[in-house]
Amino acid sequence: MVLPWRSRGGVAKRRNQLIAGDISVVETKIPVQLRSSRMERIQSPRVLLAPRDAVEISRRLENAAAREEYAECFEIVTKIKNLGREGGDTNNKCLVQNGGVLALSSCFERFAAAREGHERLLEEILFVLSSWLPLNRSEGFNKMGSTASLNCLVRFLNGRDVKTRQNAAFCIREVIAVDKRYVFALTDMEGACEGLVKIIRDSVSTSSTKASLMVIYRAVSCNDKMAARFVSLGLVEVITEMMVNNAEKSVCERSLVVLNAICDNEQGKEDVLRNALIVPLLVKKVLRVSDLATQCSVSILWKLWKKNGESDDCLLVEALQVGAFEKLLVLLQVGCEDRTKEKASELLRNLNRCRNDIEKTNCLDSSMHLKNVKKSF
Repeated sequence: MVLPWRSRGGVAKRRNQLIAGDISVVETKIPVQLRSSRMERIQSPRVLLAPRDAVEISRRLENAAAREEYAECFEIVTKIKNLGREGGDTNNKCLVQNGGVLALSSCFERFAAAREGHERLLEEILFVLSSWLPLNRSEGFNKMGSTASLNCLVRFLNGRDVKTRQNAAFCIREVIAVDKRYVFALTDMEGACEGLVKIIRDSVSTSSTKASLMVIYRAVSCNDKMAARFVSLGLVEVITEMMVNNAEKSVCERSLVVLNAICDNEQGKEDVLRNALIVPLLVKKVLRVSDLATQCSVSILWKLWKKNGESDDCLLVEALQVGAFEKLLVLLQVGCEDRTKEKASELLRNLNRCRNDIEKTNCLDSSMHLKNVKKSF
């Protein structure tokens, strides 16, 4: 039996099909002795993309984008998507290494500038690029940080399609990792900050929530103005509620990292302190999630206590009531990072001072369970 891909001119024909994206299931007749009464269908073998084929596909897409040939671009992008499905990571890696990222990013930038009538193509490009992440070191990906591209990503971020919103969050995270100036360009765009907070509030997906939190962290870390903007959008309340309802370790860690960055800003501290859940929640996360979560929780408590350069004993009293003294005591016993140890020690000394002051005035509530702790720290 002559297999279809071994027939006359089969190798060249299959290569042309690969470049054109015409990869399908072929129907093959099985000898009578080996087959049942019906026609059998055999899937053609997976054909891996050669570097020269990837270069040719990328070149065709760049040329079509330069001419603004929407139909041809859509056809090529669809074929790239199918090649990824057909050959898996091998084909994707080959395309990434042979100009695929530059071609797709250039095409995205070109049609994003036109704004109207090209949503389907842009969504397909976004889907392909998202499936290739991480790309922040790839040649040409910085085109996704252009004004036209970022505006389009923000528009998708605030859209209705869940998958597109998720892919937009992924790409924005990658773009701002390329260069810090893209952070300022992004946050200056109308709807960008709102879209990032909305991704978290709507719980689009765990992965998109983590991507949004990392973008927000980079933005908040840049300057106080950005931190104040996110605080005004209700970010602290959104994150706090999410941590109460979402027990996933990675989400909790990123949430605490963002809160820790927000507490470097005085307005951020005020907003965090106004949340009634914050102190019990922070104490609960100590020694409960991970080392990073513990470090951030202790750091946030310390920053809130040192608000405006002055000590806030009201916060210490609240922390005592939810078991902060015991948690920090155990933390020092099991060991932790030096900076965390210093902050935990300072908090513990002042918690002990407050506890002694309360005992002297006979105001210590029996629910505090501190009667067995007699020795001063």
